[in-house]
Amino acid sequence: MAGSARATGEARQGGGLPGFASLDHLFPYLYCMLASTAILSRPVLGGALYMIGQVTVLFSRLAMQGDYRHLPPALRRGGLLLGGLSALVALGILLVYPLAVDLHRLWLVFALSCLLLLMSELAGRIYRAGHRSGLVVTRRYVRIAEMMLLTCGVAALLLFLSQPTQTAWYLLGGYALCCVFRILTLKGAPQPAQAGAAGHSWKQLLEGESLAQVNAYRVFRAVMMITITALQVTTILIYTYIGTTALGLFSSLLIAFVCALLSRWLTGLLLTRPLFRQKLAPSSTLLLGLLLWLLSLASFLLHALRQPTGFSYAALALCISGVTMAARALDTLEKDMRDVVRFVTGAPQGRALTRAHAALSEYAALVGGMVALLGLALITLMFGGSLRPDSLSLTAQPLLLPALALVIAAIPAAFRLPMDRRVAEKTRTFLRLQSNGETNLPLQKQLEDLVIKVHRRRYGIWLVIWILRPFFYSRVVGADQVKPEQDTSIIFTCNHGELWGPIVSNLFIPFSFRPWVIDEIAVPDQSSTYLYNNTIKRQRWIPERLKWPATRLVTRFLKWVMRSIDSIPVYRDNPRALVNTFRETASAMEAGDNILIFPENPNDPDQEQAGYLREGIGEFFSGFAMAAQIYHQRTGKCAQFYPIYADKKQHTLTFGQMTRYDPDNPGDEKQRIANHLRQEMLRMAGLEGGGADREGTGQAAERETV
Repeated sequence: MAGSARATGEARQGGGLPGFASLDHLFPYLYCMLASTAILSRPVLGGALYMIGQVTVLFSRLAMQGDYRHLPPALRRGGLLLGGLSALVALGILLVYPLAVDLHRLWLVFALSCLLLLMSELAGRIYRAGHRSGLVVTRRYVRIAEMMLLTCGVAALLLFLSQPTQTAWYLLGGYALCCVFRILTLKGAPQPAQAGAAGHSWKQLLEGESLAQVNAYRVFRAVMMITITALQVTTILIYTYIGTTALGLFSSLLIAFVCALLSRWLTGLLLTRPLFRQKLAPSSTLLLGLLLWLLSLASFLLHALRQPTGFSYAALALCISGVTMAARALDTLEKDMRDVVRFVTGAPQGRALTRAHAALSEYAALVGGMVALLGLALITLMFGGSLRPDSLSLTAQPLLLPALALVIAAIPAAFRLPMDRRVAEKTRTFLRLQSNGETNLPLQKQLEDLVIKVHRRRYGIWLVIWILRPFFYSRVVGADQVKPEQDTSIIFTCNHGELWGPIVSNLFIPFSFRPWVIDEIAVPDQSSTYLYNNTIKRQRWIPERLKWPATRLVTRFLKWVMRSIDSIPVYRDNPRALVNTFRETASAMEAGDNILIFPENPNDPDQEQAGYLREGIGEFFSGFAMAAQIYHQRTGKCAQFYPIYADKKQHTLTFGQMTRYDPDNPGDEKQRIANHLRQEMLRMAGLEGGGADREGTGQAAERETV
């Protein structure tokens, strides 16, 4: 909820992105709702009064620290507009709405809300002041307890003078629990950075235009702010629903714990599993979290329209899981963005960037709080301050519709994030080389294209991969034999097997790579003819009249795939153009990319007909090994070659024994590498010395065109 915004600021300044509402803000919000129920029979009114105080505190903090005036002009104007609307709403609730209720009871609820905010703020200040002055932890907690006892006395005075004794004790006990939870949440809280520690550069990061021209960072800031704003509105919706449908203070806390805090813990545990930690990039995890978030809100609406049942609470728990996934992903992306900013500016920003991100996060939390306040005010002024189960579709709209709209807005923004694990690793590699006084111009150029210019991840190809995997399932064997070396690229070679090898290698090889693709696939007029003569024409199961239309359809799809996987075109019959293939390959390897090559010769005259063999291993070109020679000349590094055999019958993708480029034997090295790789493929295919090795690899060298 927006009550977490203060913790948001502290967490951001401590180096982390905010999560959703923690116990110290969950409990006060629910307490104010239940106090309003006991005193005024209008639970949402208490939440609205609490939000008035929270928004005021947030805006005051931004203004007093000077963060607000250094925000971009568009953000300042939008904040001022929402702030003006929120002020009018607050005046309406405090000055106009009392005409419909007992005036002194409304002000009693507002006084309790302000007292809770004051207690929480003072507790944080005392704890931080004691930390800065070196005060032992016990003394800090003693001072905090003394302050809380004083506020409890003020609360008791207010309650016992205005409420029946039983109600007063009930509400005072709830206030005391708020104090206890606040003490528990102080332990281990991150310490905010000193305002002056970052110097004035954090202001330049907020005001300057240099980072605004960096696509990756610009998109990240937009996603971060939209997501945090949606987080505040969504959490207010969740806890407002719990507070109005649960029976009593303790049942509300129990439901909130099960739906929110337990689901948060379970989701955090799930995110530590290898599937999320190693397989999915943070940007992909962010998208999954946002989609789960969106679907959960829609499911909540459908179930809550009928009646508040366990399905509604389950939808809220799933919603919190989506929020947690998005927040964790943003936290990782924020660390990656620090490397991006260092790459662009040439120097680490440290606390300056932390302070700038903290200002943006607090602003987003403030905007989310204002939107939530407007929604709570509409419910209060139009529907009497309660979410009635019989008309939830109407009364919940002021909160539910903004939450849905914000999540929907965050999804396309997240799709524009260019950062994945490969880009993040390359950025760290470049910064490490730079800190050692080295340079890598191809890597620098590639990173400029990836993070500075507009570059979007091609999610469509990953969707196609997930769809095709069940149809081309192949078991990967021997991948643990692949031992990548730091800053040294690998060249994978695989048999063609008509289309089987290229398809399953791109679907199942567990390493990143850029594949070679012949130029016939890249040129529209040539690609259809090439694919027809070498593959489609030989498929007996396709009727003759459908082979050419099928070829055109497959060609268009393959062209899109080749662009999506960032393939390198190979001009086998054009020596001048072939030079560009090797140059681009060497530059890609310098930038840290692995390469995938299919070295079989489809025009071997000893074959019965032209095209790639359906089974077995054809003769190899050997010119592809020249890429390792150029790579060594540029970097002094010796590339590794790993053979891969794609077996269509056994549905396996097997990795063979590696060989390394030997710069001391340049004359025979290309043929030696080609011989080794082909013999390894024959061994893995069980064809050693068989008819597949018809003329030996020596004759292949005489016929090679590369």
